[in-house]
Amino acid sequence: MKSLFHHNGQSIEVSSSGWRRLIRDHGFGAVIFDCDGTLVESAAAHAQCMLAASAEQGQHMQPDWYRARTGLDRISLFQAFAQSLTQPFDVNRACATSIDAYAEFVHLAEPIAETISLLLELGATLPVAVATNAEQAIAERSLEKIAIKDKVSTLVTISDGVAPKPSPEMFLLAARRLGTAPQTTLVFEDSPQGVNAAKAAGMSVFEVF
Repeated sequence: MKSLFHHNGQSIEVSSSGWRRLIRDHGFGAVIFDCDGTLVESAAAHAQCMLAASAEQGQHMQPDWYRARTGLDRISLFQAFAQSLTQPFDVNRACATSIDAYAEFVHLAEPIAETISLLLELGATLPVAVATNAEQAIAERSLEKIAIKDKVSTLVTISDGVAPKPSPEMFLLAARRLGTAPQTTLVFEDSPQGVNAAKAAGMSVFEVF
């Protein structure tokens, strides 16, 4: 698995085999993982939920349109979709419908082995959090599906009333709960929104892809 390590204004390419050395050398005090796309490959599950919610209102969301916006929180994504239409579209109704639908499609979500292995290893000695633009119910279902819900010290979601990524609020809240300063906190992220949020929070970040 490839990644870019963003630290102190510099970025270097690092394969997953080099993660542990850099984490050890920089002495990070806590690690925050994004969920979707970082720990769990859930794009197919979320796409089905979004398409089902748009179809419930007689609209067709193109899969490619959705995939281009997967880093957005649910409300922002449906707001963008509504703005692309000429007919009325109820964003709140679509959000609720897509959240309910996740229970039906969560079986499509799959674990991302390399990041999960690292989380389990680091969790033995460091506080570990998950911070995600998903809602609490969605995040919990995903973590249960990949069998790591009880391995995380704290879970921060959009349901906590913080602004979604790329705002740094989510990561800063996670760090406060973990009892660590931003500059000693490491983030693992896959989306541009998440990487920008981590940088804005003053944290180092592995951008995985």
